[in-house]
Amino acid sequence: ALYEKGGRKFAFLRLCPLGCLPAFRAVKSMNPESDGGGCFEAASALALAHNNALKSVLNSLRFMLKDFKYCNSNFYDWLLERIEDPSKYGFKDGVNACCGTGPYGGIFSCGGTKEVKDYQLCDNADEYVWWDSFHPTERIHEQLAKTLWNGPPSDVGPYNLEHLFSDKEKLTIGDVVDDPEAQQFSLLK
Repeated sequence: ALYEKGGRKFAFLRLCPLGCLPAFRAVKSMNPESDGGGCFEAASALALAHNNALKSVLNSLRFMLKDFKYCNSNFYDWLLERIEDPSKYGFKDGVNACCGTGPYGGIFSCGGTKEVKDYQLCDNADEYVWWDSFHPTERIHEQLAKTLWNGPPSDVGPYNLEHLFSDKEKLTIGDVVDDPEAQQFSLLK
């Protein structure tokens, strides 16, 4: 519908490794049959399946819709790197929530407005990847915004937002094949 109304440039955010959210780690750690509190792999597998399907659909749309261009983040791997190696990205903790209770701060109680009223709050949220059981911190969002704007193809592509919305778009072989006369003229400019 957006394309039919004139939209040609779109941005997409893939799912993160859902099983690594503090809430899913807490659920996994409380299961007596669990092997510990690592990421809940079944949830992460669903996120990967969704991301792979989205990538295929977007790639198909590039060939089906004239002038369709997009930015698609690799949010899954990008965030997983920060979870697994937080100090490399300036964080102290990539596993536990800054605000919450229970294992990993994964019981959704931040602010005491939920069923469980007790919660702990860290001293400095900027040191954490996770704000609460489900949400990344403001600092993660800031880093992600910068990556979406001008990050490398490994993190966002085929265009980052800066290239997607600038007038200096990359010319591809598909552009030349689809409209060789117009592209030859623009190459001469």
